[in-house]
Amino acid sequence: MTKERIFLHPLPVRIWHWIHAIGIVLLVLTGIQLHVPGVISVFGSFKTAVAIHNFCGFLVLGDYCLWLGYYVITGKLIKLYVPPKTDITKGLPQQAAFYLYKYFKGEEPPFQPCADEKFNSLQKCAYCFIMFVLVPLQIATGVMLYNIRFFKPVMDVFGGVQVVDAVHLITSYCFVSFLFVHLYLCTLGHTFWAHFKAMIFGYEEVHTPG
Repeated sequence: MTKERIFLHPLPVRIWHWIHAIGIVLLVLTGIQLHVPGVISVFGSFKTAVAIHNFCGFLVLGDYCLWLGYYVITGKLIKLYVPPKTDITKGLPQQAAFYLYKYFKGEEPPFQPCADEKFNSLQKCAYCFIMFVLVPLQIATGVMLYNIRFFKPVMDVFGGVQVVDAVHLITSYCFVSFLFVHLYLCTLGHTFWAHFKAMIFGYEEVHTPG
């Protein structure tokens, strides 16, 4: 096996990632306190939890705009985040089989990241759905719930406040589920910390036969 050190994550992407990660975690925790006050109360009063939740919501909104703007300007948005047909029909089953079974047998992964192609098929499909469907949906419903009186006519079109709140809550459950899966898959590099270090320093060691 030979080791190659490649640069995967530019500084703007790393800054976005950690702001987004912290913002999402705080949104989840404050959201739990708002919906089930007896479970978590570390943020003090209900009013304080609402203020933190709203601040983090707008922080994630601004961070998402920076992410979108960066990849549009660099021309890498479609290439990195929209999976081609082969990724769905061929790459996705291969990568899923690796994570579920072949990794534990010590087999080599079917995909090795490079500077121009850093996501495997499973990551690309997941991130495409998250960044183009879940995040915009979460932001849109959150903004409407932030100012119910102003957005009430819009919410009435979609079934009212309860429907918008339900969609906001369901997407939150999706993010919580993704968070656990994401953290687990991040430990499946060639070492436990390899993927975490790459998102901190930008570089990752890739092991290739030879």
